[in-house]
Amino acid sequence: MTTKPNRLAVITGPTSGIGYRYTIELAQKGYNLLLVARREDRLIKMTQSLSEANNIEVDYIVADLSQEDEIKKVGYHLQLLNHVEILVNNAGFGVAGFFLEVSLEEQLKMINVHLTSTIRFSKAVLPAMIKQKHGYIVNMASFAAFMELPGSVIYSTTKAAIIKFSQTLQSEVSNYGVKIQALSPGFTPTAFHQSIKREAEFVDRIPPFLWTSIEKVVQTSLSNLDNNNVICIPGVINHLLFLMSKSSFLSRLMQNIAVKRQKEQVVPESVVPNQNLQKTEVIAE
Repeated sequence: MTTKPNRLAVITGPTSGIGYRYTIELAQKGYNLLLVARREDRLIKMTQSLSEANNIEVDYIVADLSQEDEIKKVGYHLQLLNHVEILVNNAGFGVAGFFLEVSLEEQLKMINVHLTSTIRFSKAVLPAMIKQKHGYIVNMASFAAFMELPGSVIYSTTKAAIIKFSQTLQSEVSNYGVKIQALSPGFTPTAFHQSIKREAEFVDRIPPFLWTSIEKVVQTSLSNLDNNNVICIPGVINHLLFLMSKSSFLSRLMQNIAVKRQKEQVVPESVVPNQNLQKTEVIAE
């Protein structure tokens, strides 16, 4: 990754987990930051601490990316900028439950946060990147994109769509000095899993060697921005799992494990949407 002076990095979902680590890494590299999240109190604290510690300019936009009008507001603001070097589309959340269990409203919100915001923000910054013949867009995918996991229908679907969007977009902008990355981390120790009640017990049984630290995930992402591989999978173990996921046997095994996990944790009397399902906080807080 080549760094130019007075460049700007835009990060959605920056207040925790992977998004927060991106703010730390990019601030230390001297990037000015524009942070997009829901909770202004957290944004104010981050703005002050990051600017003081790194002698950079930090600004923020308060927005709930589950709402399409809020996405449009942010997209319009990004269109007015002409010096965005890095866009990190990191915001996301998860909901545990079978497709007919989860309310349609929650599923559409997930599509907005994961996919609609990614597409609109990418479209907003690309013209300036193409004009300056330089820029990076990091789209947050997931290892779930490579598997058909019951209980995660919309999550897996949106993440798979992000990968295909990133790959196809790269084929269109490759001649303009713009790099697109679909970051696909495996198990990463953030509040994401623990905040989903049904996921917490399952996550506690995952062996330590399957986890990749937040620091390694972000450092791997940034160090691979200039290569020609759109999909970025941090960690050797995750690479091996990715290769194994192409096996039909392993795919069926993972599906069976997912179904068993869901049935162990909830026994619905019907498939009527459950409005009380536990979900994560939207990472764009």
